[in-house]
Formats: sequence, C-alpha cells, structure tokens
Amino acid sequence: MMKTAEWICTKCGVTNRKLVVPAASEVLDKCVTCHAKHRVVESPRPVRWDAAALK
Repeated sequence: MMKTAEWICTKCGVTNRKLVVPAASEVLDKCVTCHAKHRVVESPRPVRWDAAALK
C-alpha cells in the first residue's frame, strides 16, 4: 500500500501530491504547475510534507 506525500510548492504556492512507498521519508518531485524541482521531506503532520526548492 502506498502513502501520499502532499506538499506546497515554495515558488508558486500550488499544492502537489505524490504517491510514495511506505518506507519513504524523503523524495524528489517537481511542481505540476511551474515545474520547479523540490526535495520533499516527511513531517510530523500526517499528510502535508515539507518542501524545499532545489537550485
């Protein structure tokens, strides 16, 4: 069973979602709107993950 990593783009503010394996605590993803690449890290909140834009 997969889990959902929901994160907010730090460039444009759009909410993004990515299905990840249950053991994942960090993933790389890109925004569906502005295509900015982000490092997304699991946070204590159950669904919303923390995102940091990559250069």
